[in-house]
Amino acid sequence: MSAAVMTLRRQARRAFTLFEMLVAVGLLGLLGALTFGVISSFFAIQRDTDALVEVNHMARVALNRITRDLSHAFLSLNQGIEERTKVVFIGERDRVVMAYMGNIPTQLGATETDQGVVEYHLGDTSEDREGRDLVRRFEPVIDDTPEAGGTELAIASGVQSLSFEYWDEVNFEWDDSWKADDPLSNTEPGYILPLRVKVRLELVDTTETEYVFETQTPVYITKPLLFGLPLSATAQQWKAGSQLDKATEQMKSGLQPTSIPNLLPGGNGTGGLQ
Repeated sequence: MSAAVMTLRRQARRAFTLFEMLVAVGLLGLLGALTFGVISSFFAIQRDTDALVEVNHMARVALNRITRDLSHAFLSLNQGIEERTKVVFIGERDRVVMAYMGNIPTQLGATETDQGVVEYHLGDTSEDREGRDLVRRFEPVIDDTPEAGGTELAIASGVQSLSFEYWDEVNFEWDDSWKADDPLSNTEPGYILPLRVKVRLELVDTTETEYVFETQTPVYITKPLLFGLPLSATAQQWKAGSQLDKATEQMKSGLQPTSIPNLLPGGNGTGGLQ
């Protein structure tokens, strides 16, 4: 047998058959599919984890901001004779407007103090996901129009719902609204702040998964502030009514009233009723 024929036979024995090639291609494809599945699952888990971390961080920042502002809410009767300011707390089911003393001026030369008006409400539809933006409106000057003016900033997106509840310590229940905008109002709750406020926030992430967050915060100063002698007519009437209520409670308890305000013109607020 010639050397050329033997070389051809050895080359034929070393070559792959069509069946062997098909099996190899099939195994390679199966291995690629398994690898792709593992990699896809990894990226899906990473995406879901990133969405979860993002929405939790956003909720934590928003709730911390809301509860901090609520805890620093206040009412005040300290104003001039012209009564050019209106310090209010208007709480609704999905909105709250309040004066607070938690502002931190950050701009050099800005005409700001630690006081201001802040409002939380739902704004427009979010751009990157379902739901609406949670908007914080801030006005550094307390004037006679607390529900207008200021600048708005979206602090969270994808909000499905925002709700507030206000603790009524007199009736021992949660209320859906709380309006303290008139010092001389005789309707409940009067010119006073709730002892606690509950905040509930429902968010949706980029994968359209919904999350519910809820917290409570105390309000540190619930009664209106009044330093020194009242200057405005409203403050004088409020103080006289407050003294009269206190004297009435003392008489009901069988105690000698310490002070009964004179509500007639010319009275000094310390004598008896004339």
